[in-house]
Amino acid sequence: MTNIPIPEELLEEANEIRDLPERVARFIKAEISRRQSQKKRYGADILRLVDQAFAEAESLKKSGFDKPAARLEMSRLHEKIIRP
Repeated sequence: MTNIPIPEELLEEANEIRDLPERVARFIKAEISRRQSQKKRYGADILRLVDQAFAEAESLKKSGFDKPAARLEMSRLHEKIIRP
């Protein structure tokens, strides 16, 4: 199994969860099942777009994207559009 890193600040409390490996395994199984259902429901091109969107979002996070500031700007622009 792949080692999944636990952030240092969570490690102490995570070690207190006796069944953590089993919970993680259940989560992974559920995610695999969900992904398989998506593959059956949607075409490969749609799934590639979703993966690309997640990758772009992760890149934005790493570059210091300020989500609250973006929300405020979007709200301001929305108000400008609906109330010129």
